[in-house]
Order: sequence, then structure tokens, then C-alpha cells
Amino acid sequence: MSYIKMKPSFSWGWLFPFHIFLLTFFVFLLHVYLSIVYGLPQKTYIFVSVLITSILSCLIAVLGILYTIFFFTMNYKLTPDQLILKCGWHKKTIYYNQIEKISIENLKANFLADTNSVLKVPGYAIGKVYYFGKGYIYMCATRVNKNILVICLKNGEKVGITPKNLEEFKNILIEKAGLK
Repeated sequence: MSYIKMKPSFSWGWLFPFHIFLLTFFVFLLHVYLSIVYGLPQKTYIFVSVLITSILSCLIAVLGILYTIFFFTMNYKLTPDQLILKCGWHKKTIYYNQIEKISIENLKANFLADTNSVLKVPGYAIGKVYYFGKGYIYMCATRVNKNILVICLKNGEKVGITPKNLEEFKNILIEKAGLK
């Protein structure tokens, strides 16, 4: 089966989860170092708090590094009958016959109203993000607001992506969806 695979446009968005990883890993190392240098705390509640903080730091660090890795796995595949969006474990399939409209838009996210997105930071948006005047848009993008290729589906759902060659990708998608 032949397909066209495109990467998203470049973004520094991977730095946010990577910095979370570094920060929490540093906190974990600090706890381990202090425990080795000064010995384990004699008081039980201090020991338990250090242990819990260390475990949470490790978990957050693992999530940070996973999202950093997933950032680089983001891609868009145009197959003969569908568009497949992929980023880490997030995968969405859009059949061309379900596409109603395609446009390039500058959006404005409402960060306070949004509770459904998995990750939304400058330069990185995964999951449903709430936008003023548009409602929820499922994002698989390296940007949150500017130059988003919005795909409106017949069931009312909207999907936002940021392919590297925005105009070229839009034209290929319009042709495959039979919208011209």
C-alpha cells in the first residue's frame, strides 16, 4: 500500500516536557544525594516524605521523557483512503469521505476553559483543545494557535494539524477528499 508520510513543522515544543524531565530528575537526584551524604533521616515522617517525593519525581520524569520522545514521533500519513495522525500512543484516522472543509486558520485557545487536552504548551498540542469561536478541536500539532490546518468533518468534529509544507499538504488533502 502506498502512502505519503509527512512530518509536522518544526517547533521548540519538545523543550517543555524535556525540562520537566530534567527538573524532576534533578529533584530525585538531590534527594538521593542528601540521603547518601547525610544519612537516612531518623524521623519516620521525614523518611516517608523523601521517599514519596523521590517516587513522584521519578514518575513525572518518566512522563516528561516519554512526551519528549513522542513529540519526535508525530507524523501524518496520507493513504489512498484515509489520513492517519500519529503522535506516540495518540492515533486518529480520518477517512477522506468524512471531510467537509479544510482551511488554514489562526486560532485563539482558551486555556482556562480547556479540561480535555492531554498536553497543550507553546509549541505542542495533543488532544482536544478549546478555541474561542470554534469550540473543541482535536489537535495533533506542533503549534497551538498560528497556521493550523483545520479539518472539519461531516459529523461536526474538527481536527487541527501542522504539517511541514502546509499549502502542499492542504492541496493534496483537498484533492484526495474531492473538495475541489
